Amino acid sequence: MDNLIIIIEIVFPAIAIGAIAFLTISKYIHFEETRQKLAIDKSQLEIVVPLRLQAYERIILFLERTQPENLVRRVLKSDFTARSFQAELVSTVRSEYEHNLSQQIYISLPAWSMVKTATEETIRLVNVAGTKVQGNSPATDLAGKILEITSQIGKFPTSMAIENIKKEFAQYFLLATQPKLEDEK
Repeated sequence: MDNLIIIIEIVFPAIAIGAIAFLTISKYIHFEETRQKLAIDKSQLEIVVPLRLQAYERIILFLERTQPENLVRRVLKSDFTARSFQAELVSTVRSEYEHNLSQQIYISLPAWSMVKTATEETIRLVNVAGTKVQGNSPATDLAGKILEITSQIGKFPTSMAIENIKKEFAQYFLLATQPKLEDEK
């Protein structure tokens, strides 16, 4: 019986120390895995967030440049006929759209859909206005017709897209930092 008590006195503390060591090591390993995962997530955010910010900036710039009023003013040249001006406007919008296609991976699907719709509507507006003027008339006739139609529409899709993209930007970037600012007060 004395031997059994001695064995219990030796084995029980050894088992207890082994269990404590096992739990401590497993918690440490779990902590390190979590820390490494958070470090990877942080480094990915440091790369992705600036790219997303840049994408929103570029899309807003694209939409501003393709607003009918801005587009007409920027592309209009005195030596254009209405047909050549129409072709140049459509080409400019398509070229700028293609230049910004890669930005769609950084913004939401609804926002990109609005960008696409705004682009298509701008091209449609230019083509509709082109049917209402003689092809060999001065480009200023087409420019006037585009501006006239735009004023009749009210809020053009590019304006709606800009508003929605600004809201989305605020939701993801500006409002996300607001609780942190309130906590600091």
